[in-house]
Amino acid sequence: MNMYGVLTTQEELAAHNLDDYETFDEVGVYRCRLDCRSWYQNGRIYGLVCYFTDLDEEIGWQGFCFRHRVDGKEIYCPQDGSVDFERVEDGSLWEITIGKNKKGKCTLTSAKRLEAA
Repeated sequence: MNMYGVLTTQEELAAHNLDDYETFDEVGVYRCRLDCRSWYQNGRIYGLVCYFTDLDEEIGWQGFCFRHRVDGKEIYCPQDGSVDFERVEDGSLWEITIGKNKKGKCTLTSAKRLEAA
């Protein structure tokens, strides 16, 4: 685990049953709890996989935050650059918006922090 709580080792990943999380398959707005995060790399593409639980349906979802340059810094964020998910707390609540990317796949487009109930 790194200083921001992002899972980094195979043992940490295995302990979280990440295979239970599905990829978002519908455009929409979801109220979710951020359960954990892990790093993703494919060639020169770097990302952060965010694992959420839907607060209304108790479904586990996974969404990708890719590395973008925002205000001169490289951050891991939704498409709109609204929040750096590398530096948020696990267990925090979010309203996340899922849209379509250029290839027509569902992607995390924005996120807004919700107050705890």
